[in-house]
Amino acid sequence: MNYKLFFTQLCLLFALSSIAQKGDDVLMSVNGLPVNVDEFKYIYEKNNGKEANYSKKSLDEYVELYKKFKLKVARAKDLKLDTIPSLKEELAGYKRQLANSYLTDKEILDGLLKELQERQKQDVRFKHILVANGEKTTDSLTKVAVQKINKIKSEIDKGKKFEDAAKEFSDDKSTAASGGDLGFWTAMMPDGFYDLENALYTLPLGQVSNVIKTRLGYHLIRVEEKRPAKGVISVAHILVKADDKEAKRKIDEAYKSLEAGEDFAKVCATYSDDKQTNKSGGFLPVFGINTYEATFENAAFNLEKDNDFSKPIQTKSGWHIIKRVKKSDPQNDFSTFKKTNEAKIKRDERFVLARKRLVENIKKTSGYKENRDVLNKFVSTLTEDFLTFKWSPEINTAAMKEPLITIGGDEKSSAAEFANFCKKNTKTRLKYDKSPAAIKEATEALLAEFAEEKAIDYEQKMLEQKYPDFKALLREYEEGILLFEATKRAVWDKANQDTIGLTSFFQGRQDKYKTDEKANLLQYNIATTDAKLAEKVMKAAKKKSPEEVLKKFNKKNQVVTYVEETLDKMNPKFKDVEWELKKPTSISKNQDNGVYTFSMVSKMFPVRNKTLKEARGYVVADYQDYLESEWIKELAAKYPVKINEAVLSKLTK
Repeated sequence: MNYKLFFTQLCLLFALSSIAQKGDDVLMSVNGLPVNVDEFKYIYEKNNGKEANYSKKSLDEYVELYKKFKLKVARAKDLKLDTIPSLKEELAGYKRQLANSYLTDKEILDGLLKELQERQKQDVRFKHILVANGEKTTDSLTKVAVQKINKIKSEIDKGKKFEDAAKEFSDDKSTAASGGDLGFWTAMMPDGFYDLENALYTLPLGQVSNVIKTRLGYHLIRVEEKRPAKGVISVAHILVKADDKEAKRKIDEAYKSLEAGEDFAKVCATYSDDKQTNKSGGFLPVFGINTYEATFENAAFNLEKDNDFSKPIQTKSGWHIIKRVKKSDPQNDFSTFKKTNEAKIKRDERFVLARKRLVENIKKTSGYKENRDVLNKFVSTLTEDFLTFKWSPEINTAAMKEPLITIGGDEKSSAAEFANFCKKNTKTRLKYDKSPAAIKEATEALLAEFAEEKAIDYEQKMLEQKYPDFKALLREYEEGILLFEATKRAVWDKANQDTIGLTSFFQGRQDKYKTDEKANLLQYNIATTDAKLAEKVMKAAKKKSPEEVLKKFNKKNQVVTYVEETLDKMNPKFKDVEWELKKPTSISKNQDNGVYTFSMVSKMFPVRNKTLKEARGYVVADYQDYLESEWIKELAAKYPVKINEAVLSKLTK
């Protein structure tokens, strides 16, 4: 058993559920350290789930369990295990991981998810003007595109109608003729369009936006209308392709069959030209707005109830009849919404942008400062080698000891620290061509990365002050690591390494470790059409050994065969066999091959005590339990435990 994994998981379970709050009543103290009511309640409810009924029996049992947990932690601290470098390093690693994920979830991810959840309650109709400028466009073409979009914006500001500007200038030819009308959209928009989505949900109706950059180019937008979100829908359809009279006759015939009560799947199989769905009921993947042609979507979303079907409608694909399967409204439960959308959010550009905004906010609120003189001195020492693998900084100079970054008033990072950061980040340095200008540009990019790292580090350190529950989590991580090490020394290592103690423990309990009740199961197979011959074989088998039976009946041909195997009594193969020597089952005939079979117990093995070698795994586990119980007695005698019965009584229901 992987005891470390098991115990770490146990401790993390405590950690993830314990949130201590100021002002709690003290439920108990162990070696003078208090356990507050709220801390205990969260742990109790988390680990008991639906069984957390606050009955006296349940509370007493859990108080006892948590008391033992705290006693072991007290012992670990008494042994000063919290000063061991390897354990301190392990805790620091856990702290970094937890802080990073907590910071990501609490200050980035949850905010983006709540924003998206709120936005998905509305659909937004808007118009846009696009000046195309792809991601791989040259600088000169980008400059032209920026000048063009700014000129369009200027003309609109001076009174030119948005629709006229769209018709005249927009590179989106599919919407230009309609004045740039893109219809209704809802969040989340595709990756690379987060800024445009932000504008959709923040612009007042009728107001033209500032220039917005997406991966397609530069946009101006105007929000025309907002409505409650359509959500997503699941439908099935019948499709008749083409738009001639025969197609119309065919779809009308299908519709009449449905009106007469015919099963939709059957009608679909008969009439639909959609080869991918007509044999499976016409089902389409779940979709929201802007997935299919507007005519199709409108007909689908206008169906009032599940299983309602539309009249025949015409799209560019042909004629359809649509059946509503299930309509899903925007999710209101945040935990469910988070599970559904978390992975998508993390892959989207909004996650990167939100992290950058967080960094900027941290820098702003923490009094972040850069010493540009120190940076310039550092840059002045660099040659083109800085942009190669072989560059190595000279850090033992007075200038390199000067602070380059200050954050939080007193946390300083020197030029030498930044130089080492640059050395490690070869990938960034190698992106630039060798030139004096590139050296400066690369240094600025590296400084931005360095500053982001320092800002995040600073914020992680502040989490304990900002969030009491995070501080509690760290405490439980620390206690979990200490508890594991203390238990390892007092119980697990001893149980596995103390041969004399294990042998002594086993000798007093040998009767507990017994072999399973076993027997040999003997099955005879008789390849004959003569039922009487099978009866003769069975009579002989009651008195003779398998070898003697074969010798008697296989003189000319191999008529009789047998299989003998040693099995535990609980094996399903003994289900129809009496636990008695040489008592056969009734003869049965296999209808597939005509072979007659019967079975019997041919030999029994008496139950006996196992040797220590045979029972070692079980003995070690029991010895661990014994050592732990003795250890708990020792700890309880050494470290005072006080239960506040009055507080405990108030918890009881």
